[in-house]
Amino acid sequence: MTGQRIRVILGVFLSALVVAVCMSGSFRFAFSFPSEMTLTKGQPFIIETGSPVISVSRPGARLSELLPWIGTSTRLALDTGETGYSSVEFRLFGLIPIRRVSLSVEEPVMVVPGGHSIGVVLRSSGLVITGLSPVETVDGRHVWPARNAGLEAGDVIISVGDEKVGTKEEFALLVDRAGRDGRWVDILVEKQDGSVVRKTLMPVRHRNGGFQVGLLVKDALAGVGTLTFYDAGTGLYTALGHMIYEGDSRKPVSMNEGHIVRATVTGVHPSRKGIPGEVLGTFVEGHDVIGTILQNKECGISGILSGPLENEHYPEPIPLGSQSRLRKGPAEVLTTIEGTTIEKFSVEIEDIFLSSKNLSKGFLLRITDPRLIARTGGIVQGMSGSPIIQDGYLVGAITHVLVNDPLRGYGTFAEWMARDAYMMSGSEVLLEGEAEAAFLEVEPGSARLVD
Repeated sequence: MTGQRIRVILGVFLSALVVAVCMSGSFRFAFSFPSEMTLTKGQPFIIETGSPVISVSRPGARLSELLPWIGTSTRLALDTGETGYSSVEFRLFGLIPIRRVSLSVEEPVMVVPGGHSIGVVLRSSGLVITGLSPVETVDGRHVWPARNAGLEAGDVIISVGDEKVGTKEEFALLVDRAGRDGRWVDILVEKQDGSVVRKTLMPVRHRNGGFQVGLLVKDALAGVGTLTFYDAGTGLYTALGHMIYEGDSRKPVSMNEGHIVRATVTGVHPSRKGIPGEVLGTFVEGHDVIGTILQNKECGISGILSGPLENEHYPEPIPLGSQSRLRKGPAEVLTTIEGTTIEKFSVEIEDIFLSSKNLSKGFLLRITDPRLIARTGGIVQGMSGSPIIQDGYLVGAITHVLVNDPLRGYGTFAEWMARDAYMMSGSEVLLEGEAEAAFLEVEPGSARLVD
């Protein structure tokens, strides 16, 4: 046998071995954990496979044998009776480190569950261009100053000349004043790619007598969503479970100020296959303000409540569950689909996607409660942020509906929402507004995880 043939055979053997190892249950089990995990004190970290050899780094931590498995394997659990940091290492064949999971054991955080329907109002840092339009002149011509200058929907107007603009009315006044003076308008714009450019436009006299540049802008974004939970001690709350974007651009709202108000659900457009439904909610401008919005992050909005909110289902705080607390199986969701009454419905957790990153899609769920299905057809827009409770822990919130199967959708982990909220900094702000939409991320296509 030649040396070349031996190398070929050896290469094939090693390749087959690598494939076999990577497809083995032990290997896939080790990589099913994120690189970092948070556990609450007293919650065991269970290792449900005995193939990889496991070591624990923290002095005093111990692996306790729970149940014997077939052969020499055992089902093991890391004792988490004390707070602190630890790590678990999985080793292939007992020799080769293949995965290390860092564990943080913390005291349980107590929160009051939400489920309240809320009006959400955000004012962006500038004016968002929502569209371009022609200016009809006094002689019947159609002129496009903004389009000709290279402005696009989704761009954000930062300033006009040396003046910051905060409202549509201010912008219209500055443009009209420049036109009457015969001056060009100098606009500082943030493009959708993040670059900042300066554009110069000549206002055109509209047939109604005023001067315009052919821009449609908005100074605030409003909609209806659901409060997820709040900290009774600090008033810190979180809601929605996903970031608010500028229209269809997937660009996060560059928030300047905002608030949440009490909303009343006046009706529901049920979901159907291919057509996501919607909660119809209303709130009164400037009335029933219940909190400020201080940040708009990947896993929702958060801020400070102006006072405690009642929840008859959970009048006292319950522990916040880390993502490792969530399991496949039955759970319950709190949401409002009529008036201001919070109701409790059954759901089923179908799949879980553990991760170290804060993402708005951490698990897949299905609505199973026939009462909710009859009234809404499944998940509808406006339910985003509805808290999910399992085994007495608040573990997550609804964030997405699958448009082709509205009984199913995605949720985010409450741990991620809390991580965003408790790292928040900023000052309290207040603003007025009105409802325009209901919040929920809509996923087209079949029921699968979409990055």
